[in-house]
Amino acid sequence: MVKNLKSLVVCAASGAVYLIAGCASPPKQDPQVFTTHALAATDTTKTKLSGAAEEEAITRFETFNGDISASNITNNLRQVYAENIYFRDPFKEIHGLADFETYLLRDSASVTQYSINWQDVAKGDGDYYCRWVMTVKLKRDSRHQPPTQTCGMSHIRFGADGKVVYEQDYFDAASFLYERLPILGGEIRFIKKRL
Repeated sequence: MVKNLKSLVVCAASGAVYLIAGCASPPKQDPQVFTTHALAATDTTKTKLSGAAEEEAITRFETFNGDISASNITNNLRQVYAENIYFRDPFKEIHGLADFETYLLRDSASVTQYSINWQDVAKGDGDYYCRWVMTVKLKRDSRHQPPTQTCGMSHIRFGADGKVVYEQDYFDAASFLYERLPILGGEIRFIKKRL
């Protein structure tokens, strides 16, 4: 009985992983290749910001990302992000402003509650690491389900004009999204407890 239960759990876990993987769009290339190329393409040794320009760029980035509304995205995206933006998070990798805007607008349409609390910014040699706590409630969540809260960090680089040319967001996608799925969430939480 115990062996059968273990086999069932392993099969369910494997099925969950395959289903989750199938729900996400496959990366166009190996994520490390994308990141390595993006970092090389956005080399900041010649475009380091300083003083007021640096502070203004950070403030623009934080203000823009504090509002996930479609109107904010449509009206302000081009003042904050470069046309040739490289973006990556646990769900997607994007190169180009048009695809990035589409991605943000899709996210905006799926959210009923959103806030981000900026914790601090570490910087060095043209790289900026913005630590944050994000609170989100999705439209598909039940009325009684509390918002999800996750800690994360954005690694960003600015071009000479102060626009973001590179952004990679790091956060726990499992606790943020997958554990909240009706069927798979329970299985993922069970597996995490067993590890």
